[in-house]
Amino acid sequence: MLRFWLVTLTALFLLAPSAAEARKVALIIGNGDYANTSRLANPANDIRIIAASARQAGFDDVTVAADLAVNDFQKAMRDFRAKADGAEVAMVYYAGHGIEAQGKNWLIPTDAQLKSDLDLPYEAINLDRLMESVSGAQIRMIVLDSCRNNPFGRSWRSGTRAVANGLAGVEADDVLVIFAAAPGQTAADGANGNSPFATSLAKRLPQPDTPVQLLGGLIRDDVLKATSGSQRPFVSASITGTPVYLVPRTAPVAAPATSGDRAALEDLLWKGAVADNSVRAFSAYLAEFPAGKFAGQAGENISRLLKNPGAAAPTAITTAAPPPAAASRKFILSNIRVECVKLTGRLGLGLPDQLFLRFNTGQRFPEGKSEIYSIKRGESWVVPESFAFDQPVSFQLREFDDIGGSDNIGTIDIGDTPGTFTKTLDGDASDYRVTYMVTIG
Repeated sequence: MLRFWLVTLTALFLLAPSAAEARKVALIIGNGDYANTSRLANPANDIRIIAASARQAGFDDVTVAADLAVNDFQKAMRDFRAKADGAEVAMVYYAGHGIEAQGKNWLIPTDAQLKSDLDLPYEAINLDRLMESVSGAQIRMIVLDSCRNNPFGRSWRSGTRAVANGLAGVEADDVLVIFAAAPGQTAADGANGNSPFATSLAKRLPQPDTPVQLLGGLIRDDVLKATSGSQRPFVSASITGTPVYLVPRTAPVAAPATSGDRAALEDLLWKGAVADNSVRAFSAYLAEFPAGKFAGQAGENISRLLKNPGAAAPTAITTAAPPPAAASRKFILSNIRVECVKLTGRLGLGLPDQLFLRFNTGQRFPEGKSEIYSIKRGESWVVPESFAFDQPVSFQLREFDDIGGSDNIGTIDIGDTPGTFTKTLDGDASDYRVTYMVTIG
């Protein structure tokens, strides 16, 4: 049932109006043969394995381009924008020199001279332009194996806002952006002909039963292990919470997934069920997670939908009317206090964590994407709000990751028992003690 529902839901979400538009397209660029700065040996090898993995993952239009000068780079983006318009999935992979200057990220064509940062708009490619090339697709992916040293900045005038290493973070709505390394870090070329980042991407891209929302996290784990923690990929994933599979599950999985993967899949599957609000959706969740953390809510929702005259049968995908007001209860979450017990600090520099709360209903606090709470070891965050829900919910304590995405420190299910509770969360190498009160009215 799960396989059927996931494939069906993904198809309904991704399919364009005509069969001709229902496609996956990829642009694979590798720049290594630079005329005026250090050459890179691995991009030529990296684009070969990425192109092969993209085809294995079901991309039916894969364009491979090597050593692009600025005019060729611009033409490749323009041509790809036409292909991506109306596509299911559009992905751009870039390997080569990439720098941050003037507060923006730039990809470097092979003929760039860049004697001054003022030459950037004329000789380099603004990352925003690359993102525009995928703007017409339903699922948009930008993968950057380009966080290398700035080979031009030493000769630039003083006062230019260029970093010696890596790229800067971005805020990108409706785009999955995977950076090979964190802001200010460089990406390793690797000793075996391919970068650790490209090696992981090539392995993970065609992996069955892997939502694209988990792709960046899997790659991050691979690269951290391959580089002994010296390189940490970062992800901005401001895309749908409904699981999207490049390669749907086609056969029983031989080995169970890790607990981390299963937890993330459960969260994604529950979000999809809540959004669909149907007997089939909640039944699919229970089939995969019969003892899951949302199992009770799923059973209640199925009962509610079956009692509703609009739900003709358990297999019908229908939208339920809200339950009668007299039968509703309010679950009130209040007095939330978050105490920092141990702090690793962002980028390993001892910087404070930047926190926010995210509920499984889609609500977050603070509400604005740029609003966060800064905290150091020994400090506490007393949340100045109470939250009311019609059913028991869960919430996550999340840490802003400087790339527009965030890492989950831990998840708390408030349950349906009133009282004051304390939970310890220890994800992302930090320890937090969270105290909260649940009132039922």
